[in-house]
Amino acid sequence: MKKEDYDLQYVLKHFYKVPIKSIMDRKIWDLPLVSQDTPIEEIFSIMTARRHVWVMEKKGSTKLVGVITEKDLLEVMAPKRIKPYVIGSVDLTSLLFGNVKTAKDVMCKKVIVAHPDETVEQALEKMRSFRVRRLPIVDNQNNLLGEITIKTLIIQFRKVLKWYRITKD
Repeated sequence: MKKEDYDLQYVLKHFYKVPIKSIMDRKIWDLPLVSQDTPIEEIFSIMTARRHVWVMEKKGSTKLVGVITEKDLLEVMAPKRIKPYVIGSVDLTSLLFGNVKTAKDVMCKKVIVAHPDETVEQALEKMRSFRVRRLPIVDNQNNLLGEITIKTLIIQFRKVLKWYRITKD
């Protein structure tokens, strides 16, 4: 095994144990936040610059109730094709049908969250299992404290690996 491979594995095993509260983005003021009653037009405007929006219970609140991603907007923008052989209920949520007016109408209510004391390993496992690239960090009352993204984790891992290699030499 080459030295670089050993270093990488050694650092990664230790990086897994880091609590996410020490590397999460705490700048709530810089996160894309909206209230449930935010008009859909404003959501489109925000999403031209962002890939997601965290939805709060009401304006000025930090209580997380949902998330809107590009995929959610695709679902309400794409034309609905109702097949004659569908059994069960059909999702008719659509801009075309006029029943999408606010963030609440399009948001995903089942948000995969993480807590500050969880480890990087737990966060990565949630991201992989649920196929998400970002996790909101919430307290026990579901108040948003920050977020962690796969990009943040990659950047932090590179910094730790670089620091380890510099101090080891």
